[in-house]
Amino acid sequence: MNTKNIIIGIGSLIVIFAFLFIVYKLTNQPVKSDFPEINKIEATDHFRWNNRKNILVEYSDYECPSCRNFHDFLNSIEKEASGKATLVFRHFPLISIHSGAVDAAYAAEAAGLQGKFWEMGDQLFASQSEWGSLSDPKDYFVNLAKKLNLDLTRFKKDIDSQAVKDKVQNDLSQGEKIGINATPTFFLNGKKIDVANLNEFKQLLINL
Repeated sequence: MNTKNIIIGIGSLIVIFAFLFIVYKLTNQPVKSDFPEINKIEATDHFRWNNRKNILVEYSDYECPSCRNFHDFLNSIEKEASGKATLVFRHFPLISIHSGAVDAAYAAEAAGLQGKFWEMGDQLFASQSEWGSLSDPKDYFVNLAKKLNLDLTRFKKDIDSQAVKDKVQNDLSQGEKIGINATPTFFLNGKKIDVANLNEFKQLLINL
């Protein structure tokens, strides 16, 4: 074997090892579980509870039955958990399967501009089975706004405003960027929460 063939052989081995190393690195990346970029309260966020030391971020869909269950659960443990964390709500409407979810998010944001974001959320989840079957639920949302004693003229204007649409889209885009594909999805202090049941979730929160 002459020198030229030896050099070619060594070069080929280097290329093969480099390729195998790249494949190994790509297929053995750790699953990301920490998201410090979302572990802060933005000026446009809706939040409640009062312990800024621990931030619980929820990505939710008003037409999602599981989200409704978690909504009721969080309300039920509010007295125990409110001193342990701050709960931040962000929109993640599953557009492909929930046709009214985006409009529901707009309704919540429009109500929020009149100081009734959480109250509208309560109404949306409670009546989910009613408006979720409508092809166009906007009139239903106006009736909910009426129940909350909102300025209906302003509500109708805000629900279609670009500012409201941008807020919902920004939440959705952020969720997509970090890989959310289901609702509800929760993050505690930037770490995605994976719990087996509601009681386990409760214990996690009240024992902070």
